[in-house]
Amino acid sequence: MLLLVGALSLLRLLWLAGGPVDLYGDEAQYWIWAKAPAFGYYSKPPLVAWLIAASTALFGDGTLAIKLPSVLCHAGTACVLYAIGRERWGHGAGFWAAILWSTMPAVSLSALIISTDPPLLLFWALALHAFLRALDRPGIGWWAAAGLWAGLGLLSKYAMAYFLVSAALCLLATPALRPLLWRRLPWLVGPALLVLSPNLLWNLTNGFATFRHTGDNANLGGRLFNPGELAEFAAAQFAVFGPVPMALLLAALWLALRGGDGTARRIAFFVWPTLAVALTIAFLSRAHANWAAPAYVGGTVLAAGWAVGHGWRRLLAWTAAAHLALAALVMAGPGLLRQAGYELPPRHDPWRRVSGWSDLGEAVTALRRAHPEAGLLVDSRLTLASLVYYVRPFAFDVVKWNPDGVANDHFELTTHLRADDGRSYILVSNRADPSDILARFAAATPLGMLVPAAPERVRRHHAFLVSGFRGYR
Repeated sequence: MLLLVGALSLLRLLWLAGGPVDLYGDEAQYWIWAKAPAFGYYSKPPLVAWLIAASTALFGDGTLAIKLPSVLCHAGTACVLYAIGRERWGHGAGFWAAILWSTMPAVSLSALIISTDPPLLLFWALALHAFLRALDRPGIGWWAAAGLWAGLGLLSKYAMAYFLVSAALCLLATPALRPLLWRRLPWLVGPALLVLSPNLLWNLTNGFATFRHTGDNANLGGRLFNPGELAEFAAAQFAVFGPVPMALLLAALWLALRGGDGTARRIAFFVWPTLAVALTIAFLSRAHANWAAPAYVGGTVLAAGWAVGHGWRRLLAWTAAAHLALAALVMAGPGLLRQAGYELPPRHDPWRRVSGWSDLGEAVTALRRAHPEAGLLVDSRLTLASLVYYVRPFAFDVVKWNPDGVANDHFELTTHLRADDGRSYILVSNRADPSDILARFAAATPLGMLVPAAPERVRRHHAFLVSGFRGYR
């Protein structure tokens, strides 16, 4: 298990070291956060920034160092799932749980992207391992350990709250465990909230910015009841987990919830509530495919344990091999085709969203050298974050255009354009005619069209030299 998980992790690191993709805007934003560690940020809890800060302090500010925590977190999750499977159903179940996780389609992609999901999933796995041990052992030690991991999970992403709900449901629905609701569950919830408390205080002093953003993401204020969104989200889960593992998981869930193996039933409570919440949100509004990701931590152990129990190791091996072949095709295919002289149509390029940002940074760097007195003004959060990273030297003085004065992202919360600063700016926009912005300046000179940030976009980035800001009104 260690050899296979380690080899996969090494291959991913080697691919990232080759530099085939740029940082996406969200990844660049997390790196910006890491330059000023805090207990909270506008749209996410702080742990992803802390991990990047530690990694870049050791290895520099290259993309490999920024993405390194994702690779390590997924490898760690695989090892924890091995421990859970081995303790519950034997070495075979643990081994195949680790392999299924490491080769899962979503993990093959997520390990190459720095985001809040990898640490969330690692701490979910650690909390599940501790919770299952707590049910079998006297004392409060493992309950407190589960709470510690749950707290770190909450500092990664608030979706960790599903774990606390799942733990309560598991105890409530099992008569023999029900007394633990008031005797032991507080020893899990208390440490979790204690670990989260610095972030709660940060939100209190910043208008609960992260909580408001998380609520806005659900988009429950729009049109309710969207069966099309529900069907799309449900179909996407088969791509996230893989068709065969999903079929195995659904069968294992059905049997577990009908009163089968007690361990399987306990783990099932850390699968179906998260899936149910995500499916409900998808039906009421819309949900991103990764919103159900925590369900597949326990789901991987359930699927592997059920398949191994039926003697289907060969099926698991072929499934893992197919997932690896798909990952290799996605990772190496576009580059090999390019070397052969064939360029994929942009809509079929899996890496189109993370292509071209370094080229855009080089173009803006040249403009800044030609106009050294000018600041940098951008009207898009993703473009702004990418430029901060790819402009040389790093463009930490960039300002976000914010006409309504409401902080809708991190940069609108932390940067401000003032009418009395008297400074000129290089405005970068993906609109050819940002007349609403140009009208607020006394002078505006077009500087030309810049390279696209992603090849599939019809819109190109355009630059203007503006001066004499008159105010937003």
